Formats: sequence, structure tokens, C-alpha cells
Amino acid sequence: MLQLENKQGQTPTMACILEYVPAICEETRCEDVAEMFRKFEGVHGFAIVRGDRPVGLIARETLTIRLATQFGHAIYAKRPVWELMEEAPLIVELCEDIDAVERMITDGYHHALSSGFIIVQDGAYRGMGTALSLMRKSVERTRIRNAQLEISNERAEHAARVKSQFLANMSHELRTPLNAVIGFSELIVSKAFGEIEPPRYGQYVVDILESGRHLLSMINDILDMSKIEAGRYTVDERQIDLCHVIRTVCKMCGVLASRKGVQIQCDMPAEGPILIGDERAIKQMLLNLVSNGVKYTERGGAVTLRGHSQPDGSVSLEIIDTGIGIPEEELPGIMEPFVQAGNNRTSKDEGTGLGLAIVKALADLHDTRIDMKSAVGVGTTVILTFPAARNFSLRPAA
Repeated sequence: MLQLENKQGQTPTMACILEYVPAICEETRCEDVAEMFRKFEGVHGFAIVRGDRPVGLIARETLTIRLATQFGHAIYAKRPVWELMEEAPLIVELCEDIDAVERMITDGYHHALSSGFIIVQDGAYRGMGTALSLMRKSVERTRIRNAQLEISNERAEHAARVKSQFLANMSHELRTPLNAVIGFSELIVSKAFGEIEPPRYGQYVVDILESGRHLLSMINDILDMSKIEAGRYTVDERQIDLCHVIRTVCKMCGVLASRKGVQIQCDMPAEGPILIGDERAIKQMLLNLVSNGVKYTERGGAVTLRGHSQPDGSVSLEIIDTGIGIPEEELPGIMEPFVQAGNNRTSKDEGTGLGLAIVKALADLHDTRIDMKSAVGVGTTVILTFPAARNFSLRPAA
């Protein structure tokens, strides 16, 4: 049985479709060649050789037409076949791969579709190949590739499920003791049972508390991402007062902004639109974007939240910062999981690289488009556009 691929997994070669067909010398009479065609019914063409080197090809239809015309048999029957042969047939090496031969036929050897082509090894005749056998092998290869692709997809999906389950389990296992560390640290920092002695220990506890909160934030990101990838993130859609959500986000990010000396500004109409969506998810999207803006904005800068309805009924939310910006070449992949922009980020700003990936995943769950533009040294603007179908303010009263 012919193998589809060799040991290196390369594209199959002419050895897969080689058919042994006897060659004829160039002095063979045409009537003898016609007899050979009658003997070999499935052969579309014979290679014409000089020694063991092919010099041409005689196609069945060419010979048949010439002999069948008026006086054709009388003229050509006794003549050497080289007078009717095709002098520039397609000749390919035995090691040539199928894809290359298909391109040759497509690019200039169309006649090989009917007459076939000659297969040689180091220039010496080995046999013939036909377009039909080439097509069959291509179809077989495509069928096998599709089956392999399906298996690979199943394995990838299984690996993704296992990974998501592992991350979810690990996140839960880590959060339980971490919450205890954070809780006791907060209790000590608040001096609930008296002063901390010596005072240096107080700073140590503050460092433990901040590190614990940072680690918990990273674990929560991983847990959220694993839930989304596993399809277990439940969207609880209801009416949402967008202005209230934005004010809450500004308040939650206010401590971080104040500590960095960054101003948070909200630019919303007095009565903002009412959206249909998952309030927790939308709040998470804005928290990630605003905290990112604050994190990468230097002291004295600002992060602005701006929201407004578009003429087509869609609702746009803009998060604008005056931070360090993102290089243009990095923008296309910035929302992929575990991707962080640029090497100009300092170690104090390191995280999981999941913040923007979570935003994108939650936006997809709300049919929301994300646009991002940025310039190094100028800042970044992220625009969330919720479709008009989610603007409850446009729905007619019941």
C-alpha cells in the first residue's frame, strides 16, 4: 500500500502515484503504437525515450485523431512516432512532491490533464503519472489531514478544559489561606488590639497586606479567565444604570489613583442611558480598564471616563488616560491572554497579563466592540461600544 506521507511528515511525492507504463523508442511505427494503446486501455500516453531518457510523449487522442482523419492512416501508420510526439511534455522527478506537480500543471502544462506526465529518476524513465491519480492522492491527503485536524482540535479542547479546571481549582485553594492572611494583616494594621511594637513591624505588616491584595487580584483574574474559557461564566442580564456603575468604579479606583497622584474624571450626562447586561461583568470591564490607566499614568496625569449615546442608538464608553502609551506594533495582540505591552513596563507594574483579555472576553459576551488607540508618551484611549439592542432607553414603553 502506498503511504501518504514519509517519515518526516512531508508532502507525498511522485512515488505515491507512479504507474509503470512501458516506454517506446522514437522510431516505433505509429501503427504499432496504436496497437499498444489498444492493448493498454487505461493508458493515456506513452513516453518516447532515447536510450533510457525521455524525449517526448505521444498522447492517445493525438495519435487517434491523426490516424482517423482521411488518409491519416496511410500517411502516418508506417512513420516513426516521433513525428507526432509532443516534444515538451511535463517531466518530473520521482522525488517531486504532489503540490509542486499540481502547480506545474496549473501554471503551464494543461495538456498533462489529458495525456499524463512522465516520471523519471535522475533523468532516467521510471513510469507515468496521470491527473486522475494525482487528484485521488490529493483527495486522500485532504481527508487524512481533516481527520488529523479534528483529532488535534479535540485534544486542544480537552487540554483547554483540563487547564481551566486546574486553574479554577488552584485559584480556590489559594484564595482560602490568602483571605486569612489579608484579614489578619488588616486587623493588625488597624491596631485593633493595641500598638504594634516595635514600629518597624507595622511597615512589615503593611507590605504583607499589599502583597496579599496584589496576589489575590492576580488569582481572581486567573479564576475569571478560566471560567470564561471553560464556558462557565454565567451572565445575569438586567437593567443597569450606567452612571451609577461608572461612579462606583471611580470610587473604587480612587484610592489607587490618589496614592499615585493621578486624577480620575467622569464625564457623563446627568441621566445616562440604561443598559441591558450583567452589572458585575460591566463593572469588571471598567475596573480593569481604569485601573490599567491609573497604573501606567505618571503622577500629575489623569484618567477620564466619558460616556454618551450615538445617533444609531449604540452607547459608547471611553476610558482615556495620559499614560506612557503602547507601541503601535503591539496594539493588535495586546488583548491576548498573558500579553503585556512593551519592555518599558517596570517590575512594580507586573501582573498576570489577563486584565485586557478578560475585558475582551466579557465584551464579547455582551456583543460589545472594543477599539483602542494609543501613542507612546501621549496616552491610550479604549472605546467600548454597546449595540443599540442593549440600550434599554430606546425600547418602547410596555
